[in-house]
Amino acid sequence: MKYSKSFLLSAALLGASISPVLAGGSAPAAAYNWSGAYIGLDAGGSFGNYTQFDDNGRGVKIDVSRFTGGVYTGYNWQISNFVAGLEADISNGPKGITRQGTGGPYWHCGTGDCDADITYYGTVRARFGYAINRTLIYGTGGFAYGRSSGGIFDSDQQGHGMNTGWTLGGGAEYAFTQHIVARAEYLHVDLGDIKFGEGYGGSRFRGHGSFDTVRVGIAYKF
Repeated sequence: MKYSKSFLLSAALLGASISPVLAGGSAPAAAYNWSGAYIGLDAGGSFGNYTQFDDNGRGVKIDVSRFTGGVYTGYNWQISNFVAGLEADISNGPKGITRQGTGGPYWHCGTGDCDADITYYGTVRARFGYAINRTLIYGTGGFAYGRSSGGIFDSDQQGHGMNTGWTLGGGAEYAFTQHIVARAEYLHVDLGDIKFGEGYGGSRFRGHGSFDTVRVGIAYKF
């Protein structure tokens, strides 16, 4: 049996149009695009330690930790599989207290407790990552700031102040839908020497150290 060229062409076009239906019901979904603005909430834990020094070089170690939570917002640009972005966040920070008493080398705490408290901290960071459709792996780093207090707890020797420093970390994100994106993230935060109050005898305290944050978040992408 002979078929005309037009019939064969029509059959080929019909076969091409119905082949996706036979294969699974629809054509493959378009790749996810990470470009755009987002805002989200995060929660996790922060932990680290500070050494509280006085003018005479004496020091006491204070471990800090606390459940932390906050808000973050940013913007991504995607080119091929590479994603770059800017992000800012703010949350409460870790705190700690240690009792030293009047004996030993740490007598500058007096009969009270030495404490360190990062009341809150925030970061402004660049992000660079690699996307595999709905999964994004990224590194991040930039500027960090915070408000701290410390010294001899609950006394006239308690001080406070603003601090600035740096942060570095990384994480992973997954887009469950076009707009809902979850993440897990780690940050190391160094706010420099945080400002404390005066010790007995008028010596000034300063706290040297840093802390780490591990947190998860959920964001809405516009």
